[in-house]
Amino acid sequence: MHRVLLAGGPALVRDACARVIGASPAFALPAQTATLADALTAPVPRDLLLVDAGELVRGPSAAVRTRLRRAAACTRVAVLGQVPAAELPLLAGAGVTGVLGPYLEPDAFLAALDVVLAGAMVISPAPTPAPQAAASRGALTPLTRREREVLALIATQPDNTAIARALDVRPLTVKSHINRIMHKLEVSSRAQLVVVAYESRLIVPGAPGLAGATGDARSGRAGRPGGSC
Repeated sequence: MHRVLLAGGPALVRDACARVIGASPAFALPAQTATLADALTAPVPRDLLLVDAGELVRGPSAAVRTRLRRAAACTRVAVLGQVPAAELPLLAGAGVTGVLGPYLEPDAFLAALDVVLAGAMVISPAPTPAPQAAASRGALTPLTRREREVLALIATQPDNTAIARALDVRPLTVKSHINRIMHKLEVSSRAQLVVVAYESRLIVPGAPGLAGATGDARSGRAGRPGGSC
């Protein structure tokens, strides 16, 4: 069973999340802390740290990202709540692999947790692009069909080895594809590629590619060891 630690946010919201998570046979009854800082010192084994988005503005942003990196070093980390699309690359850079909106239905919420625990990144629902920089499907025009396949897998698989297995190619080939995609889309990080994949609707939460990752999570084939930070 997956162990979840809920950190921050109103106590009633934490309790509601705990009831939804605890009712699933795939999860143990979650533990809770009042803040992200408390979660870092709590002697509670966990496979996933679910942080309320309100914790992201508790103190200087650099200090918050440092806390997230510390947490991500020993467990999966996801954020629950409204997060501006511009913040997604920063969170991904800090080790966050899930950003879950506050209005998800319980089944979609649990499915998203499964995918995060499998090692893939989940942004659910997909972010709404800002009008000035809308990333439509037209933004993917420079990419070949294979490069679009690779981009979709970047957003749903934990690393290049998993992408190589999915495409039946060598990891070095995947790396070459990623370098070309970054050059064509004029981005400088893997996190930005994930955002493009969601904003362009190449990846939509609940689509078959994401469902495949959810299946891996339920079979327990992926995920880093849990523990207390």
